[in-house]
Amino acid sequence: MKNFTKLIATILILGLFFYGVTHLSLDKEEHQTTLRKEIIKVENGYGYQIFSGEKLLVQQEFIPAVKGYQTFQSAKDAKKVANLVIEKIRERTNPQISVDELKELGVVFSGQ
Repeated sequence: MKNFTKLIATILILGLFFYGVTHLSLDKEEHQTTLRKEIIKVENGYGYQIFSGEKLLVQQEFIPAVKGYQTFQSAKDAKKVANLVIEKIRERTNPQISVDELKELGVVFSGQ
């Protein structure tokens, strides 16, 4: 009876493991196909929006991580940051942007 219980427990654990791996893989693929960005014109510059399907996830009208409310000076800079945020969401990491990351991307902002 003891061996039977171990066998059932092992089968259950393996089943849950394979279910989790499959489920997480499908979720990741779903996010990769549905996430999209739109660069938006805002007062004095640019911002971006990130959507999952038709659902708005992020509306960023100013440069994250910098003091004040500075808008992106170019659509190209807004696009660089939006792409990084999407990459972080897909990797299921914290999508916050740091000043160092902005500098690495070559994003122009005051107070550098």
